[in-house]
Amino acid sequence: MGGKTGNAVASTVSNASVAPGITVEECAKLKDKNEEEREKVVDDLSDGSSLNQQEQATLDKAEGTGMTISSATSQVPGAQGTFSASSSGVAQACNPNGRVGGGTSEQKMGCNSEVRGSDSPKHDEAKEKAGVLCDKSHVHPGGGKGAHAQTKIVNHMSELPGSAMEGGSMLLNIDWRFKRKSGPKQSGMPCGSCYDMLCHAQKECDIQIFICDKDNNPQPLSNGDCEADDAYQDLCQRVDGNPEPGR
Repeated sequence: MGGKTGNAVASTVSNASVAPGITVEECAKLKDKNEEEREKVVDDLSDGSSLNQQEQATLDKAEGTGMTISSATSQVPGAQGTFSASSSGVAQACNPNGRVGGGTSEQKMGCNSEVRGSDSPKHDEAKEKAGVLCDKSHVHPGGGKGAHAQTKIVNHMSELPGSAMEGGSMLLNIDWRFKRKSGPKQSGMPCGSCYDMLCHAQKECDIQIFICDKDNNPQPLSNGDCEADDAYQDLCQRVDGNPEPGR
């Protein structure tokens, strides 16, 4: 897979800007929101109070790597608005009015592959409780992947009264910070499991998904088949400028 040319990216952004709320300006606002939310975590945990081990670890992640903060502008009918979330439960609690709660415990925990792939009626209740998006049709993988920053936003939206989670659009700005052998990295990409959820939203629930790139340009989730072998790498090239997460 080759990288996108400048003309291709410019064309993509131009097309994306036609949709309501899918603009460079909105990406910039969401970036500012992410930075504001991260700063609030640091400020709240650096107020001079004695921190327990979990709080200290959260502060270290907020100042360094290991924490994702994401913000989204939604034009999904019944779930319109701007929402922010953190991958850290402690960080989430620092500013409950600024960040969404992240849905139910069942949504955050998800279900294992056996339950998710089963057609047996005995698993229907578990999948219904954990389900998000249109008709509760997506269940996050087990092990807490439903507690990532982007999944928390979708969980929250799926629980809003009157939200069928179908149609409309979502614009996401993602601040994912992690370690690599070469040092700390920052990415605007969703992880693999969050990407799968966003693909489901677009393919099965008719929600147009856009991700803000490193220059605040809104990029469509896919330029074709969201599930193509190189679709994730293609998005990463457009968002981060590399075929894998990291700027």
